[in-house]
Amino acid sequence: MKQIAVRTGWLVAAMLAVSALIVAGQGAWTTVAFINISFLLSLLPLSLGGLLFVYERGFFSGFAYGFRRLRMNRTKVERYLEEAAAEHESDEPLGPRRFAITYPLLFSGLLLFLAMIAAGYAVQ
Repeated sequence: MKQIAVRTGWLVAAMLAVSALIVAGQGAWTTVAFINISFLLSLLPLSLGGLLFVYERGFFSGFAYGFRRLRMNRTKVERYLEEAAAEHESDEPLGPRRFAITYPLLFSGLLLFLAMIAAGYAVQ
């Protein structure tokens, strides 16, 4: 849990630094421009972390299984061969991969997203 908090903090700091560099590169430093760019940058790790989270939970496994079943031919001989092959396969199914960066991406994106929404309302 501590590693997630540390990685989340580093990602938030990196996104804020990149936002400051982008705003400084534009020439006109304004608080609204910084908030807007930080908000838009927060969407990238939020989306990527959300996608990884959904993938890790096995959401796409059902689709893959359904398409595999749909693609197969339905003759009796092939069904018997498939059942025989399934008996010899390992009983331990291969699950989706786990990524160490999923929660830091998700939390840093969400934290910066919410902070920039609050900052946007505070500035106006």
